[in-house]
Amino acid sequence: MDRTGAHPQVGGGRQVTWLYTKLGRALAGVGAVLAALGLAYLKGRSQARTDAENEQVRRRVDAMKAAKDVRDDVESDPYLADRARKWVRSDDER
Repeated sequence: MDRTGAHPQVGGGRQVTWLYTKLGRALAGVGAVLAALGLAYLKGRSQARTDAENEQVRRRVDAMKAAKDVRDDVESDPYLADRARKWVRSDDER
């Protein structure tokens, strides 16, 4: 404390006084709104990226399931080769 009993102010006390004016409060409010909008934008962009990645993974899994179903059908059918001969050319016919 100084000799008047007041606490000493760092920087002469002018660091935060601009917030006490109408313009200062308005600028602080606008800054807070812009910061909130910026954070919302970044969060939305991140969520969109995550959604796109999840959709891509889901499509891959669906494609793998379809391929497995076809493979299982082909492997479980003992007469597939006989039926396929009607539709596939033999080496002699080329």
